[in-house]
Amino acid sequence: MNIDHLIIGGGLAGTTIAVHLHQRGLPFVLIEATTRLGGKIETKWTQEGCFEFGPNSFTNKSNDIFELLRLLQLEEDLIVPDPRAQHRYILKGGKILALPQKPQDLFTSPVLSLTGQLRFLREIAYVPDKPPEEESVWDFFARHFGPEVANYFADPFVSGIYAGDVHRLSLSAAFPTMSQAEIDSGSLLRYLIGRKKLHKTSPQIYQLKQGLESIFIRAREQLPAHALHFSELPLEIIPDSSGVKVVTDRRTYHAQQLYLTVPAYIAAQLLKKSIPELSVLEQIHYAPVITAHLRVTRSESYPFAGFGMLIPSLENRAILGVLWNSSSFPELFRNQRYHYLTVYAGGMHHPDQVDLSAEQLRSLIHQEVRRLFHLKESPEILHMRRHPQAIPQYELGYGKIIEKTERALAPYPAIRLAGNYLGGISMPDTVAHAAALVI
Repeated sequence: MNIDHLIIGGGLAGTTIAVHLHQRGLPFVLIEATTRLGGKIETKWTQEGCFEFGPNSFTNKSNDIFELLRLLQLEEDLIVPDPRAQHRYILKGGKILALPQKPQDLFTSPVLSLTGQLRFLREIAYVPDKPPEEESVWDFFARHFGPEVANYFADPFVSGIYAGDVHRLSLSAAFPTMSQAEIDSGSLLRYLIGRKKLHKTSPQIYQLKQGLESIFIRAREQLPAHALHFSELPLEIIPDSSGVKVVTDRRTYHAQQLYLTVPAYIAAQLLKKSIPELSVLEQIHYAPVITAHLRVTRSESYPFAGFGMLIPSLENRAILGVLWNSSSFPELFRNQRYHYLTVYAGGMHHPDQVDLSAEQLRSLIHQEVRRLFHLKESPEILHMRRHPQAIPQYELGYGKIIEKTERALAPYPAIRLAGNYLGGISMPDTVAHAAALVI
C-alpha cells in the first residue's frame, strides 16, 4: 500500500499529527495497535463522575494544545479549577503543610526552617559555580538554594511531574528553562525579579467537560475512518531510497513520510534492525505508575480543600501523592456525599509496587491514605490501573541519547520521531513537538 504520510501510534502525538494533516488536506494512514486512540490518556465516566487514568489535567504552557482543541471544536469544553485548587500541600515531618504560592511566601511558611529560609534568600547574592559535568535536578537546587529546598520542593515537584528520582533526572533535559535562566542571570531569583515573575502564581490548569479522552473521541469523529487502522501491529521499519517501508501483521506500506510516535523502547525495537544505532533509545527509562481512584465520605474531619498533596521521598511513604479531584473540578463529580481522590504510587522510588497483587496494592493504599488524613474509616477504592512503563525519564545522559538518535536519523529524513520522550513530557509539550513536525 502506497501512502504519502504514515503515522504509527495513536496517542497524543500521533493524533495531533493526524489532525494537522487532515486540516491541510493531506492524505495519511494512522496505524494503532489497540482498538482506540489516546494511548495513556484514558477517561472513565461512571454515575459518580469522571476518572482519569493518565494525565489529570494540562496547563497553558504552549498555545499548540489550544490550537488542537480549536481544530477539534473543543474550545468551549475547557474548564478551569475551582478557586480552592490554588492551595497545594506537602508532607513534612508527617504533617500536611500548605505550600507557599509565591517565592516571597516562603518566609512566612513553616515548610522551610529559618536556616532554610536564609539559605534560600542567599541565592540572590551568591550561587556556587556550576560544575563542568551534567547536573541532576537535586544538585542544581541544592547548589542554588540549599539541601532543604532540594529535598522539600524539588524532590516532590519532580515526583509529581515525572514520578522520578530527583538525583537521577537531568536539570538541563527535564527543566531546560531553569538551565537557561541560570545562563542568563546566574541567580534564579534575579531572573524572576528581572522578568517580574515573583508575584505570578502557578500556570493555569485546564480540564475538559467530558474528560481528556474527549480529545480522541472528537478526533475519531472528524478524521476519515478509512485512514485509521486499529488493531494493527507494526513489525519492522525499513528505510529505502523512495521513503520508508513499514511491515505490519496485516500488510506492507510504502510511505514518503513516516511519523513514528510510539514510546522510545518500541521505536527502538522497530528501527534497530535497519538502523542499529537507534537501539540507544532503549536507554530511556520509563517510570511505572499505579493510579488509584478513591472516595472518602464527607463526614470525615479532613476537608480536602485544595488541589492535592505531594510527598517528598525523605518522608518514606509508600505513595507519591494524592490529588483532591472533587475539590479541583467539582463539576466533574455528581455524588456530593463523598470526596473523590486520586492516589499515585510506584514511580522510580518504588518500581516494584507495579508487580504487587491487587489485594496488596489496595491494602497499601488504604493504610497510607487512612494514616495520612487520620480517617476514621478506610477509603473505598473505586478504580485502579497499573502502567508498567508510564512516564519517560529525562535522566543524566539523556542529552547524549538524543544526540546519537539525531545523528543516526540524519541520513533518513523520511523518518520523524514524536512522543513525550522528546521535547517534554507534558501534554502541551507533546502537542507542540508533534505539530511542528507537520511542515
